[in-house]
Amino acid sequence: MLTHLHISNYAIINEVDIEFDKKLNIITGETGAGKSILMGALGLILGERADTKVLMNVEEKCVVEGTFNISGYRLKNYFETNELDYDNTCIIRREISANGKSRAFINDTPVNLTLLKELGTKLIDIVSQHETLELNESDFQLSIIDAIAETEELVFDYQQAFHQYQLLVKELNTLMEQEAKSRKDEDYFRFQLDELVQAAITENEQEELEKNLSVLSHAEIIEQSAGNASRLLDADEQSITENLRNLKSVLSPAAKHFQKIDELILRIESSLIELKDVAAELDQIAQSTQANPNELLRIENRLLIIFNLQKKHRVNNCTELLAIQQKFQLDLDAIGSLQTEIEKKEKELATKKSLLEKQAATLSGKRNKAIPVIEKNINALLKEVQMPDAKLKIENIVNNVLSINGIDKINLLFAANTGSQFLQLNKVASGGELSRLMLCIKSLISDKVALPSIVFDEIDTGISGEAALKVSQVIKKHAAKHQVIAITHLPQIAGKADAHFYVYKTSNKSSTQTHIKKLNEKEHIEEIARMLHGANPSEKVIEAAKELIS
Repeated sequence: MLTHLHISNYAIINEVDIEFDKKLNIITGETGAGKSILMGALGLILGERADTKVLMNVEEKCVVEGTFNISGYRLKNYFETNELDYDNTCIIRREISANGKSRAFINDTPVNLTLLKELGTKLIDIVSQHETLELNESDFQLSIIDAIAETEELVFDYQQAFHQYQLLVKELNTLMEQEAKSRKDEDYFRFQLDELVQAAITENEQEELEKNLSVLSHAEIIEQSAGNASRLLDADEQSITENLRNLKSVLSPAAKHFQKIDELILRIESSLIELKDVAAELDQIAQSTQANPNELLRIENRLLIIFNLQKKHRVNNCTELLAIQQKFQLDLDAIGSLQTEIEKKEKELATKKSLLEKQAATLSGKRNKAIPVIEKNINALLKEVQMPDAKLKIENIVNNVLSINGIDKINLLFAANTGSQFLQLNKVASGGELSRLMLCIKSLISDKVALPSIVFDEIDTGISGEAALKVSQVIKKHAAKHQVIAITHLPQIAGKADAHFYVYKTSNKSSTQTHIKKLNEKEHIEEIARMLHGANPSEKVIEAAKELIS
């Protein structure tokens, strides 16, 4: 429950501190005094967005801080999951700076607005005239049935399974799209692959072809150069090898007398052997290198095929071409494998759908079983809030289309008077009737589940007299189990307060400020009297106020 609310520098509130009671807290005040401002400030710590317009003093930051006792809310796992420090006392703080920057904290840990809003829904439930419009929404109506029928766990399990089912559907659709695209591209893949396969390209073929092309393109000059060099080395009378042999002969007579010369002769002999070998290889090159126009044409044609394929596939070498070839092969192989995967996924989906349909049927059965009891209890509560002839009828339209909520579509139908036709709420119920209906629903839900603190924001609009008295009794009964904060204009409801807060404004030449104070017993009676009769109530009105309170 909300134990304390601190507001500073918000709208026309300079600073306010409110200590709430654990039961029924009533907030009253003149129209325009600032009750709606309190709701706006409370909305900030529940994750609502804000801007610098909320700053009373633009040179200071706005701070709204709420202290909650969450010992009975079973939120420890939620805090651990979101890496928040858990304590039975939870402090939520929101700060808005003059530059428009907003910060939020849960137990002094910075959090984003999404997390703040998520936690806020677990701590405070605000019921306003606006929220009564949700009664017309199918999902909201279904959530009412599930809350009262205590099927939330079944709904959670079903929705988990439904999300898995949707994921499988998405995966199957993706596979089928891929398969359809592959089938469409199959002829293209096969043509490209056949072209590459027929080209029969090998890993290093291009490099070898380019070497051979260079040789054949210059065969004549290679043959002449190698032949001439071979003859210069070893064929002519004045060849290098012949001169080396003559050099050896010249040095031989002195070699026997001078060791160094003998060593040099050995080196000449070694050079002679090497040069003769070089000459032989050059001769072999000259003999084997001959112009071959046919082979040259073949190589040029082969290289042209390779170059064209490289250009077509935007690659630079044979290795990359072979990778392209492998990819086309894999694409073709995948067409068949995708069909196998599709069949597997379809079987998996059929099994999941069958289980999901069973879960949906079980959930629908629980809802249908609970509907007559819910109708009976709400209609009984409608009598308690001075709507004796009003009736609520719950229509469940079951279809075979699985949705996130199962196979049920709930319609709340309402008849305000005996014999009236049951129609949808937005076609027949007035604002006051919707407010009382929402109160009945919330009261019935509170008997089944642990509700967060509930705020009734002027849901008493459109009722008065005996109806207001009956509504106050239901609210009081509700507050016996859960903390209630009610903003009201009705003395019948305000009279039931366990804690009564009065909102008022003060003004001077330069500013207007909103204040709130907790009324003592005497002030509580005087405020009820004022609400009954206006300013300066008489003793009779005071007595009437006391009677209303008692």
